[in-house]
Amino acid sequence: MKFIVCIKQVPAVSELRFDNVKKTLIREGVHNEINPFDRRAITFATTTKEQNGGGVVVMTMGPPQAKDALTEAMAMGADRAVHLLDRAFAGSDTLATSRALSLAIEREKPFDMILCGKYSVDAETGHVGPEVAEFLSIPHISGATKVELSTSRKQAVVETETDYGFQRIEAPLPLLLTTAERLIKPHFPTQDEWEAAKSKPYAVVSASDLSQDATLFGSKGSPTSVSEIYSIETKRKCELIEGSTVEERAKKLVENLMAHGLFSGWKDGEEKRVKPPASRPTRENKSFWVVAELVQGRVRNVTYELLGRALELATKLECELCAVVLGDATKEHYQDLIAHGADKIYVAKHEQLSNYSSDAYAAALAQSIQKYGPYAVVAAATSLGRDYMPRVAARLGLGMTSDCIGLELNEKEQLVQLKPAFGGNIVAPILSRTLPQLATVRPGMLAAAEANPSRQGAVVELHPTGLKAMAHLIEERFEADRDALRLDNADVIVAAGFGVGGPEKMKSIADLAEVLDAPIATTRKVVDSGWLPRQLQIGLTGRSVAPKLYVAIGVRGAFNHMVGIGRARIIVAINKDPNALIFKNCDYGIADDYAEVVPVLTQVLRERKATLGKT
Repeated sequence: MKFIVCIKQVPAVSELRFDNVKKTLIREGVHNEINPFDRRAITFATTTKEQNGGGVVVMTMGPPQAKDALTEAMAMGADRAVHLLDRAFAGSDTLATSRALSLAIEREKPFDMILCGKYSVDAETGHVGPEVAEFLSIPHISGATKVELSTSRKQAVVETETDYGFQRIEAPLPLLLTTAERLIKPHFPTQDEWEAAKSKPYAVVSASDLSQDATLFGSKGSPTSVSEIYSIETKRKCELIEGSTVEERAKKLVENLMAHGLFSGWKDGEEKRVKPPASRPTRENKSFWVVAELVQGRVRNVTYELLGRALELATKLECELCAVVLGDATKEHYQDLIAHGADKIYVAKHEQLSNYSSDAYAAALAQSIQKYGPYAVVAAATSLGRDYMPRVAARLGLGMTSDCIGLELNEKEQLVQLKPAFGGNIVAPILSRTLPQLATVRPGMLAAAEANPSRQGAVVELHPTGLKAMAHLIEERFEADRDALRLDNADVIVAAGFGVGGPEKMKSIADLAEVLDAPIATTRKVVDSGWLPRQLQIGLTGRSVAPKLYVAIGVRGAFNHMVGIGRARIIVAINKDPNALIFKNCDYGIADDYAEVVPVLTQVLRERKATLGKT
């Protein structure tokens, strides 16, 4: 078997600092490393090669120092390296990068599997894998956690993570996989392996080697551009609650939280929900599209958030707001979307859309976009939206921004897409010079639209042609689905860290979560230990959340976890270690044994909640 592994050298995210005066990242003293997800891709390829025979080619596009990453990859077991190195590649966005990589991979045919990390921890887009697959017209599967090859080595069945469970997907080879954290334990080379790598073949490829058309690469081939970046570091109160008894401290904490609006409506910066009018003026031939997402027969709440913000933008643009439904839905779903702001529903119907397939969904949406030419198309930055939307961008040659935390309009009526990067430390406003403008938005970032049942709207059926799914969903499992889906939009989240001590100690955490009507979240170490499902993991390699209140119990506060809660309004920490990192990044803290604090805190909250219910 022949494997191509695409890697990226990234700065160590935890070491980066932002210069608020110069509006630049401070890279001095920050070491570079292979992107953590890419390291797993290399390890999987070399391990599978050892089991089945074949070869591994590692490839990157980057500056001269990226050779260090290629050398390390060869030390890990790759047989040779290809370095796309040319000043013509400078300024490439994800589309231009994917185009260059796909042209380089074409030169390596035939191959059996392409591997990329799920995303890079600096930019967190996750575009390159799906876009490369689209350029090469092969199937892809995102976030692989388990891979089973057929005896003929012609097919693969891949288990992949979703926001709410797992999917098993079957696809033919050649196939592109993006690797999740739990696919394989990464290998770190020995000194002897480093020495052996120095003699392995290393080739440099220039832009002209790939194409004589210089407009395909670099800034010329990039449909997106970044305007002035800025820091979004949140300043926390870091107030340690004092008191002679646990009960006294618990009561003080509750008083503080009640002052912020716990149980009575959050007071600090509450976003007003948008209520759609019965009708509004619109220009002809201009529309703003929201791709709806359905899970377990229900419209996912993030769709209402997208409709709420899109309604505000569409009103300013005086354009029609349309919801797009891919696959099976009911009349009740259509009316629900209309009630939440959609003026029109486009329904793509085809037998190949009855079960999810990334390439079939992308092809259907791309055909619809080509037919109607909307101003913008936005979807949710969920495991689903992140999977198929990059293929749409590659198929149509469009700029796209993933994982946005906000959408705005500038004076030229361009869509300004606010993209966090480097673990959430900065925001980069991104503009597209292509239409439609494509974006995915994180759940929990926008105020959801209210329902207006009196609204009327049209339903238009779309019938895409030539769809033939390459990747087929053969099984779907839901795990921790209630809490996993609630994490998107919960006002309050209770997190259990490794300091809790074990799964048998979770009852007091569950009792607190029940009083607060909160889902339970957790950290990577808890998930790796098997105490809670991985769909509940928050952090750099998990999910990002933005609750009004985040209660962290037994959570150490490592950077990788904290970047996932940077947009929480209030963070409460309960940890018996007074030197725990989380006390430097919380608003209120109690330095004591959670086993004593949590039951008392739960009782105080229960009493206050009951008192409010009587008034």
